[in-house]
Amino acid sequence: MCQQYIEVKKESVIGDIKIFEVELKARLKTGQIENIEKILENTYECQPEVCVYHDIYFDTTSKNLGGSEKELRLRKITSNKSETILLTYKEPPFDNISKSKIEHEVSVNSNEQAIVILEHLGYSADISFEKHCTNFRVVYQSLEIILTLVRMIELKRDFIEVEVQTAEANMVTQIYLFLH
Repeated sequence: MCQQYIEVKKESVIGDIKIFEVELKARLKTGQIENIEKILENTYECQPEVCVYHDIYFDTTSKNLGGSEKELRLRKITSNKSETILLTYKEPPFDNISKSKIEHEVSVNSNEQAIVILEHLGYSADISFEKHCTNFRVVYQSLEIILTLVRMIELKRDFIEVEVQTAEANMVTQIYLFLH
């Protein structure tokens, strides 16, 4: 693995319950993704979820969002079980080291109608890409962990993402240190 990134995100899940998501992303070298997938399949007795994330990031023509480190994303997640469409607004980073952002997310019924609404509000598609993901949900040392193998075919790059969630803000640093 050659590059690592740590993110800490805070998002509302159920009503007023806040969940802190700690995520490590690492870019993989060519050919590593297949080896890691075999190791995960042989090590953990769980059925991975395979899905495709189609992400479209929006901005104004004057780049008001990107210029202030805000993000507006429309994500369609397709698996063999379901299809989910999420509209997410990410605030500017609240932490300069991790570049952590508070996220606000809502489900929408139609990708096409969401695009029309955003365009009528003055936003246009800025960047679009697909992530082909294989998600493994495992338990390690009493932590529920989501290990995601990511293929970005257009960029010819592979990544691994390791995600842990906690409802306790004081656990974020401990989980960060554990993952790093």
